[in-house]
Amino acid sequence: MKFSFVILNYNTSNLLRLCLKNIYSLNIPVEFEVIVVDNASSDNSVKIAKHQFPQTKLILSKKNIGHAAGNNLGIKEAKGEYIVILNTDIIIPSAKSIEKIISYLDNHPRVGLLGPKLLNGDGSVQNSCYRPYKFFTPIYRRTPLGNLKGAKKDLARHLMLDFDHNETREVEWILGACMFIRKSVLDKLNGFNESFFLYFADYELCDRIRENDYQIMYFSDSDIIHYHRRESASRSEWPGLSNVINYTTRAHIKDWIKYLKINKNKQTNNNNKYVT
Repeated sequence: MKFSFVILNYNTSNLLRLCLKNIYSLNIPVEFEVIVVDNASSDNSVKIAKHQFPQTKLILSKKNIGHAAGNNLGIKEAKGEYIVILNTDIIIPSAKSIEKIISYLDNHPRVGLLGPKLLNGDGSVQNSCYRPYKFFTPIYRRTPLGNLKGAKKDLARHLMLDFDHNETREVEWILGACMFIRKSVLDKLNGFNESFFLYFADYELCDRIRENDYQIMYFSDSDIIHYHRRESASRSEWPGLSNVINYTTRAHIKDWIKYLKINKNKQTNNNNKYVT
């Protein structure tokens, strides 16, 4: 089997219906499978997947186990040479978009993970490849501190605003909304790090892929639509405290601290290798 779509769902029944309808309408010319992992949704997501798209492999989690662990459930069951991690708010315009990506991966064996060009619903290019965070970058992204002059400079660096997104190039981090990953690489690395519940699992996975001498590629020749709902705190004005410390902001910063601890442990372990 050439590739497996792994779609993690949590209470997005309408988006899930549109996503699955889109995939099955593409007439993709190679063998593939679609795996939906439902993270204990309380809406009618399971009913839709089971009855409207019976060809879909459905995996039911007994509780919401988060982004990393949920995707790992699907990855473990996947049979494809490549795994396509897909959000439910992704629309693929044509089978050609997939064919170009698969062809590129087939011809570039050192590429462990690839992210296509993502477009917003209005056709504008979405920032989907990044330079690594510095210490305060996630705080700048999630709070009004991002309005500060130095913060704007750091965010421009992080978001690669100087980069021509019509160019295919090696990058350090690809947004987890749509990722094409070699199954052999995921098996070697044991998938996503399940320490992360909502954020940074994609970032940390990209780190480990590069550490194992595989490339992370931004692929500009395939356009994929991502109807991304912006969750970061607005920086157009200074919102009330409740907006600054909303759930997604707290979760983002919490997972960032977790990422820093993991990296610190890595550095300590690497340093210990040279202690005699």
